[in-house]
Amino acid sequence: MTERKRLWFVNIPLLSIVAAILVFGTIMVNSATQGMTAGPGMLKRQALGIVIGLIGMAAVWAMDYRVAKTWIWPLFGLLVLAILSPKIPGLGDTAKGATAWLQIGSIRLFQPSEPAKLVLIVLMAAVISKYKGRLEAPADVAKVMGIMLVPLGLILLQPDLGTGLVFVAITMGMLLIGGLKARWFLVFALVGVLAAGVVLKADVLKEYQKDRLLVFVDADRDPDGAGYNLAQSKIAIGSGELTGKGLGSGTQSNLNFLPERHTDFIFSVIGEELGFLGAVILLGLYLALLVTSLEIAAQSRDLFGALIVAGIISMWLFQILENVGMTIGLMPITGIPLPFVSYGSSFLVTNLLAVGMLLSVWTRRLGTTR
Repeated sequence: MTERKRLWFVNIPLLSIVAAILVFGTIMVNSATQGMTAGPGMLKRQALGIVIGLIGMAAVWAMDYRVAKTWIWPLFGLLVLAILSPKIPGLGDTAKGATAWLQIGSIRLFQPSEPAKLVLIVLMAAVISKYKGRLEAPADVAKVMGIMLVPLGLILLQPDLGTGLVFVAITMGMLLIGGLKARWFLVFALVGVLAAGVVLKADVLKEYQKDRLLVFVDADRDPDGAGYNLAQSKIAIGSGELTGKGLGSGTQSNLNFLPERHTDFIFSVIGEELGFLGAVILLGLYLALLVTSLEIAAQSRDLFGALIVAGIISMWLFQILENVGMTIGLMPITGIPLPFVSYGSSFLVTNLLAVGMLLSVWTRRLGTTR
C-alpha cells in the first residue's frame, strides 16, 4: 500500500461516533438557547465552529504527526505565547473572572487556552517519548514536570482554574503511558493535596472560585451563587426522570432557573429534557469514543503517537467526568464544558482538531517509506 493511499485511510468508527455526538450536541445547544435573545446567533456561531473545526481536522489529519517531534522548543514558545496573548493590552477580554479571550474592538475572536491544550499534548509527547518508556530518574521527572508547570502557572494567573486542571490531567495521563513509576504518582498526589490547600488559603483564587470548589463539600455554602447553581442543576436532572420532559420543555432552563445552561450545565438540560435514557445514550457515545481512541493508541507505530492519543484521551475523559460530576454534585464546579456538546466555538474547534490528530496517528500506524 502506498503512502498516499494510507494517508486517506478512514477510521469509520471514530468519525461516526464524533458525528453522532456533534449532532446530539447541536440539537441540545438549539434546545438550551431557545428563549434567549441571542439564541439564533449562538446556533449559527456553533455551526460555524463545526465547519471551521472540520476544515482544521482535515488539515491536521493530512499532516504527518511525527514532524512535530522536532519542534519541542518552538512548541513551548507557542504555548507560552498563546496563554499570554490575552494579557496584551487591547487584545484581552475578561469573562467569568478570567482574562482568557482574544478580542479586537467589540469582536471576541477565540480563547487561546483551548488550542493551547493540543500544543501541550504534542510538546509533552515529544519530551516524554525521548525517554522510551523509562522515565525514572528524579532529574528527568523534574524536567518533564517543569515544562508543564510553566504554562500551568500562567493559566492560573489569568485565573483559569478549569483549564489548569485539564493541563494537569493531560500530563498525568501521558506520564502513565510514558512509563512513569507508580511511586511518582503517589508523590504527585501528595503534592497536589498540599498545593490545593495553599491555593485555597492564599489569594491565588478569587472568592467566587473558592466557593465553586467547596460547594460540593458544603451544599449550603454560597446559596446565592455556586450553591444555587448546583441546586438548580440537581432539580433539573432529577425532574427528567427516565425519559425526560421533551426537547425544549425543560422548565428549569426555560424559566431561566438553570445558569449557563448552554455551556457549563448543558448536561443538566440533557437530564431534564431527555431523562436518564438521553444521558445514558450520550455517555455511551463518549465511552465508544474513548475505547476507539484507545485502539488507535494501541496500534500506533511509535511511542510519540501513542502519547499524543493518550493526551487527547486524558483531556476528554477528565472534561467529561468533571462536567457531568459537577452537575450532580460529585465534583467541584470548575466551569469545564462538555466535549462536542457545550456551546463554544473555540472549544468545539479544539476538539475537532484533536480528532484530526487521532486520525493522523491512525493513518500512519503501518509506517511509511520515508
